[in-house]
Amino acid sequence: MNGFFNVLKSTSMTSSDAVVILRGILRRQTGDKHKVGHLGTLDPGGAGVLPIAVGSAVKLFDYMLAKTKVYRTCFVFGETTDTLDSYGHVTERGDLVTDKAKVLEACAKLVGTYDQMPPAYSAKSVDGVRAYDLARKGVEVDLKPREVNIESIELVEQEDNAFTFDVTCSADTYIRSLARDMAGLMGTVGYMRYIIRLRSGEFDLEHAVTLKEIEKDLSAGFVPLEQYAEGLPSVLIPEEDRRLIDNGVVYPLKGQENALLNVVVGDTPYAVGTVKEGRLKVICRL
Repeated sequence: MNGFFNVLKSTSMTSSDAVVILRGILRRQTGDKHKVGHLGTLDPGGAGVLPIAVGSAVKLFDYMLAKTKVYRTCFVFGETTDTLDSYGHVTERGDLVTDKAKVLEACAKLVGTYDQMPPAYSAKSVDGVRAYDLARKGVEVDLKPREVNIESIELVEQEDNAFTFDVTCSADTYIRSLARDMAGLMGTVGYMRYIIRLRSGEFDLEHAVTLKEIEKDLSAGFVPLEQYAEGLPSVLIPEEDRRLIDNGVVYPLKGQENALLNVVVGDTPYAVGTVKEGRLKVICRL
């Protein structure tokens, strides 16, 4: 079994929990062991789309992790917590913000690229230790800001000082940090009340299924690797060059570096690959 499950994660589990549960389901249902890995952590308290790769599809991890994400989230302006979400302890209070125009102005300033500081309570590694493990012990966490890209922030609704947004952003964006930074632009503090991932790359909420649904029917929410490849840009390799590709001979190829491609040899789907330094790189065979 090679492909992806579009899992609907609940707030009752971590992303790693979902992987462990799915691995167990696959073992019980098929009698075989499978490589399983999720394609980007979703906060433990978050819900929504969590793509999980199975079999040879896990080789695409580094390429798919960078896919654009879309979130539905609610920010509360006027107080903040140590975790920057509703699961933490209130650490500071500030001015309540209820002015829609002021919030929209702050949103506009954040669209584009900026250097974002990850939350202390995050999965970032600090000298081999997860930042959240250090933070829980009261250790000051030394994190570095990183460039993120906010494609859009759309206001969905407002209830007093709580504003709900749809955010489209780069994969490495922390939405909790976005709440903090937006509040800071308005001279106050804020936190993220909730988060739902609506989309992760090609996988969306509409087609996501729960782990219970998968346990009842393994085909639920499953996208075979061959089907996934059909949605990628195709590169056609002449049949007479098949032997070169099979033997790993350097094969010159022009195209966007690191973009995933459906490699077709002759008229047969062959692999998912990419272009690396002007050469074809086969990532996983179909």
